[in-house]
Amino acid sequence: MTKLRLPKAFELLLVWHGLLVGSYTIAYLTAEGAPVLHQFAGYSVLGLLAVRLTAALIAGVRPPWALPLPKASMWKNFGRKLAAGHFSALLGRTPFAPLSGLVILGTLVLVTLSGLAADWWEWEDLHEGLAESSLAVVLIHIAIVSFAPLLKRLNASRADAAATALPRNA
Repeated sequence: MTKLRLPKAFELLLVWHGLLVGSYTIAYLTAEGAPVLHQFAGYSVLGLLAVRLTAALIAGVRPPWALPLPKASMWKNFGRKLAAGHFSALLGRTPFAPLSGLVILGTLVLVTLSGLAADWWEWEDLHEGLAESSLAVVLIHIAIVSFAPLLKRLNASRADAAATALPRNA
């Protein structure tokens, strides 16, 4: 018999993230052709952002629902390592990941609020401009979040290749 368990906070955050990504993608792709679906997806993004910001207010500084604020100590350590020539600092979690998360949350709040305003007033141009620029922010966020694990894997595969290439002493 399968035992049911409550999902962990991080699992709920992943579900929220998946819903946000899906809603944003649908809203972005249906901007020109399907206005009802576009509005539904846009309101879904707005609702998901409201849930996220409310959860962040309730959570305070407790992870994983706290806002992704890059801490000053994180920037200081990162800068110190890079200044010393230790580029291995790029292999771990950099302060750019939480910063890009915070920027994307702010950008999507602006996009969805301008979309809400476009429903009430003649603000379609503002909404369209913000929505088009949001794609660049999303792509930068994806690159930043994907870059460190990719470098880590590349470094590990190089280490494995170097270990197998060493001659064995018999």
